[in-house]
Amino acid sequence: MKFYIGLALQLIGFSSVGLCLYSGLTVGDYGQLELIQFIGGSGLFYIGTALRSR
Repeated sequence: MKFYIGLALQLIGFSSVGLCLYSGLTVGDYGQLELIQFIGGSGLFYIGTALRSR
């Protein structure tokens, strides 16, 4: 079960970072919201990686 929860966290984190990069490229500037989204998505991705490896 930890594998699937970790995989879900990785997918959510990866998509969050992808949306952050996309919105920053379309607007041309990264704001505070994009920074928070990037850090949160990266954190979720690494937490998911840690859960999957156990």
